[in-house]
Amino acid sequence: MPIPSEATVRSILDEIRDHVVSAIRKAWDDWLASDFNGVWRCKRSRANFVWEQIIEHAISALQDHDAVHVIDSHETMKFLVRDTVLFRFKKADETGRSSNVATQLALAFHDHEQDLFGLPEVQRVEVVYKLNRLETQIDDICVVARDGDQIAWEYSLLDAGEAAVPLPMPEPKPERPAAAIVKLKGVADDRKKRQE
Repeated sequence: MPIPSEATVRSILDEIRDHVVSAIRKAWDDWLASDFNGVWRCKRSRANFVWEQIIEHAISALQDHDAVHVIDSHETMKFLVRDTVLFRFKKADETGRSSNVATQLALAFHDHEQDLFGLPEVQRVEVVYKLNRLETQIDDICVVARDGDQIAWEYSLLDAGEAAVPLPMPEPKPERPAAAIVKLKGVADDRKKRQE
């Protein structure tokens, strides 16, 4: 199968976009509220905690959705939407690239010529979250299609739903008529004397 079609993936995942974004946001909030935040020293531990929470929230939100099938296999969870798009959740760097242990299965996920999981016609993508530079908050949530190690395309799930709300503009001030210039006798003479 060729590289996933962004138009196809986007139209299908738009149906569940709010659930997906909410699952990731709730998982991050769980991390911030946990007793582990600030205690664990390994970023991998944090990523595992957040991933587990994402999966819990996503399953809870999507298990009754007619178009979504949750697939539990190979020590990971995948979500099949409309029998067309297969995605998994990952943490990514700023470029959108997730980091995986380079197992045969992990490498094969991004090799679209390989038939995986007995689903040859599905379009495989990742839904990733990206942290800010200090790793204190989520900067973006994206759908990423890869072709091997290269990013084929990417789009943000936050663009449509969480656009910045412009601040209200202040009311224009009514124009005041220009004040008449009044010269007081003697003031100009006092200034002139001070300047000398």
